[in-house]
Amino acid sequence: MARSIPEHFVHTRSTPFWNKESVPNALLTRHNTKKGVFGRLSVMRGAVKYIGYASEKASEHEMTLIVNAGEFGISPPQYWHRIELLTDDSCFNIDFFADPDVALTGKGIEREVHIPAA
Repeated sequence: MARSIPEHFVHTRSTPFWNKESVPNALLTRHNTKKGVFGRLSVMRGAVKYIGYASEKASEHEMTLIVNAGEFGISPPQYWHRIELLTDDSCFNIDFFADPDVALTGKGIEREVHIPAA
């Protein structure tokens, strides 16, 4: 995970607060943020595991990070990852920050997130 978001990046979207019943399946499967986009995962309750991969097709993960309530993690642009909700009461949201020089296209979360076709 990245340590910080560049200061000149702008906030583009906040997702709703999601839990085990409402989290989009796309976040539980391998995906990445688009070019020039950082994602900041904020956990309000419980814990979320962030699992990172060296590439879309890597057979094994290269890192994991547990993000507990009151903490956040930052995912860098174009880094393949997925999440797991670790507790029944896990609740989190994601804020996206984009390079103002990068044009974003698409609707909904797919504006900032690349979700491979199934």
